Amino acid sequence: MEFTFDTRQLQFAFTKLEKKALPAAQAGFLNGIAFAARKQLLSHADKTIEGKPTPWTKKGFVVDKAVPGKAPEAAVRIQPQQAAYMTYLISGGTRHAGDPGATKFDVRVEGAKDGLNSFGNMKKNYLRQVARKAKTEKTKRARLAKKRENLRKKGLSTAPARWMNNNPSGKPGIFFGKIGAKRGYWERARMHDGDYKIKLLVAFSDDAKYRPTFAWNDEIMKSIRIQNTTKLFDAELARALKTIS
Repeated sequence: MEFTFDTRQLQFAFTKLEKKALPAAQAGFLNGIAFAARKQLLSHADKTIEGKPTPWTKKGFVVDKAVPGKAPEAAVRIQPQQAAYMTYLISGGTRHAGDPGATKFDVRVEGAKDGLNSFGNMKKNYLRQVARKAKTEKTKRARLAKKRENLRKKGLSTAPARWMNNNPSGKPGIFFGKIGAKRGYWERARMHDGDYKIKLLVAFSDDAKYRPTFAWNDEIMKSIRIQNTTKLFDAELARALKTIS
């Protein structure tokens, strides 16, 4: 007795499965893993970044999606601008003048609380405003000093050229200088807690060292471990099979 089998239809079905369903399931699976990792990283950012990350920082966490038949891999990454800032949190290192997050001349290492926003970052234009006030005051004080010198030469009172008589607002001034080991912008002495104290507004250094505090790789692996990858792939395969049936 002899049996003959026509396997052409079966071969066609397998070819269709290999060419369409499996690549689609693979891409869906990888994208699911990547987006779950992104969610885990954003949650980690909320817990580890002082004051929590800004919307701009969060926007930098993106997923490059896998595409069936074209790009058989998915990746979660940080956009270049945000990465330039995050690299010090992820890898540690030393930030120098001119680097992202620093000025052209210095690295900001400390600041007054009232100069920070709700995310713990310096308020927009705060440094520019402080620097402008300090420059204006420096120019005015130099002009008054010259005026006092001329009044002394004439044997006249210097009262009209004293700072207190030329500062109608009565607000303490601002200057740039080094006090102790700290270099930066300071608010001149005024009454604080019953005593006259100067206030540090912004402190600078030539560089700033950072230790890694953002566990990028560990959080991605944690995300993968807590997922049911078998269930995820089965669901993606079932979805892909529906599209070719």
